[in-house]
Amino acid sequence: MILKIISLISLINVTLCWPTFQYFSKKNPSDYLALHSQNLTLSGFIHSEETKFLVHGFGDNGRITRLLKIKDQLISRFNYNVILVDWEEGAAAPNYFAASENVQVIGQKIADFIRESNIDASKVHCIGHSLGAHACGFAGKSKKLRRITGLDPAGPFFKGKNSTERLDKSDADFVDNIHTDGLYGIQDAIGHQDFYPNGGGFQFGCNPLDYIIGKRYAEAKETISVRFFPRLDPIDLVACSHMRVPLYYAESVNSNCGFRSTPCDNYGMCACDSTLGCAPMGHYASRNYPNGKYYLYTNLAEPYCLQYPY
Repeated sequence: MILKIISLISLINVTLCWPTFQYFSKKNPSDYLALHSQNLTLSGFIHSEETKFLVHGFGDNGRITRLLKIKDQLISRFNYNVILVDWEEGAAAPNYFAASENVQVIGQKIADFIRESNIDASKVHCIGHSLGAHACGFAGKSKKLRRITGLDPAGPFFKGKNSTERLDKSDADFVDNIHTDGLYGIQDAIGHQDFYPNGGGFQFGCNPLDYIIGKRYAEAKETISVRFFPRLDPIDLVACSHMRVPLYYAESVNSNCGFRSTPCDNYGMCACDSTLGCAPMGHYASRNYPNGKYYLYTNLAEPYCLQYPY
């Protein structure tokens, strides 16, 4: 009886799960245009350019700073079409069970939007955080994409599932994942390339002491006043490692550092390819490097990228 009630609640949430597609470009970097398939031409959408879909995770929305940072970095350097998929109602806390069920619906709606808008799927890159990573996967199952980047793909209710029920490397021509949290994220290598900064389970700067030191260090560059004590963000303290990964990706877009990573079956010091060098993590991840697991270290505060060799 209880399971039936839970399923009914989940079904109700699914029916309310209507995402908005928020369009950004160099011409409108701050104020989005709400897209639908009928107004794509009028929006200034550039069919000849790549399209980046950004999909948030549980408890988030299209106003979340972490994804907006990625959007800002992308359009500051490239002439991309950037579409932020806001599914706030379907992702709402505290019902993670319902949100995880809604992921497949969101993925299908992304695929439908691509199809109905005649967007070239070979120019589509879907970047999803947490549950959003699996939404990208379901989009790719319906309409195979050029690339999917999973930013710490959600683990609960997805770990151990078969490839048809979660993000998988078959969902796009190239699937790269960045794993940062052993509790909230999935640790399995489910892409062509899977990156594990700081081992993938816990991020430097995410214990309370490191958090305070890191924040104060960053603030010290702006002021030397001792009154400037950091305001602790509860979400950062509870899920800091899980929330860190969008910041890594945002930094990778315009950084000269490259987040260089070493291939290795297990966490440890491994050598880079003698010909290709170290593989870049983040925006510039490439199929030119072998498939497999990659490891790297980061700083505990921004800028996160460390020059290799460490």
